[in-house]
Amino acid sequence: MTVEPLLSLSHLSRSFGAGQAVVDDLSLDLAAGEILALIGPSGCGKTTTLRMVAGFETPDRGQIRLAGRDVTGIAPEKRGIGMVFQDYALFPHMTVAQNVLFGAADRAPATAARYLEMVGLAGYGARFPDELSGGQQQRVALARSFAAAPAVILLDEPFSNLDAGLRARTRREIRALLKASGIGILFVTHDQEEALSFADRVAVMKDGRLLQYGPAAEVYDRPSDPFVAGFLGRTNLITGEARGESCDTVLGPIALERPASGPIGFSLRPERIAIREAGADEPARGRVTSVEFKGHDLTYWVDCNGTEIQVDQMGGPRLSEGAEVVLSVTGRVAAFG
Repeated sequence: MTVEPLLSLSHLSRSFGAGQAVVDDLSLDLAAGEILALIGPSGCGKTTTLRMVAGFETPDRGQIRLAGRDVTGIAPEKRGIGMVFQDYALFPHMTVAQNVLFGAADRAPATAARYLEMVGLAGYGARFPDELSGGQQQRVALARSFAAAPAVILLDEPFSNLDAGLRARTRREIRALLKASGIGILFVTHDQEEALSFADRVAVMKDGRLLQYGPAAEVYDRPSDPFVAGFLGRTNLITGEARGESCDTVLGPIALERPASGPIGFSLRPERIAIREAGADEPARGRVTSVEFKGHDLTYWVDCNGTEIQVDQMGGPRLSEGAEVVLSVTGRVAAFG
């Protein structure tokens, strides 16, 4: 039996004026309790997509369905969708409790207390937004969304206003809250680390089109093309000649996930490559040209016959610039396409 998605976007398109479509034939779905990230560079169409789902923009073509109901032409407040804005949009003249109850069906004080306790802010109801930190304001905005009992919550660049030290911890805590709620979450970000660590699935966009869509680890490990590979983190873009289950490259033969023949390309993440100093009686595959020490790990830049390769190493003997090295790849790789 096929389970219908909680949220379904079918062939959405949106243009402004006579120019290129900002969103071009976009289709994806969101399951109940799932967190889905829309990621891409500025101008890729991710925010316009979010605004169409919220009801702030109307698609030129396509359909938006929520729990089986067509909500494409329905007003934002009647969709059953909550939204946490990038700046949180709290009312400064209202207390925290009043902010939480704004838009709630049940405006009893106990309702505010219940949702504030859920987000770890028990006892903060009488305070005002300007008395809270950025992370606390974000939790109030989430509590307000929960109190409205939506089927889906939309998040717009949810962690961009937090400093780097607070961002990782808040991300982890908020994710646990959202997963426990069982509500479907659609959020937009340009931060690949945020998308990969926070979302169950990611959808990569460029120039209004959806390039790849799937589980976060799957898209990271098996990108469909060089753009997706590079946008989701540091990588080495390798080309070579495939011969069945292996490919001849500047690093030597590399095992392929699927047999192929002829010229191919693939993404090889720095952490997938092992590095060691070449022995006296074996041919070196490259020479270390630069070393970057980052405390918890090292990044080596290795010249392999004119091709620069990045290699990440956790621990082990530290190699120096100029060292002749041998590189090997862990596991099999997936070719583009």
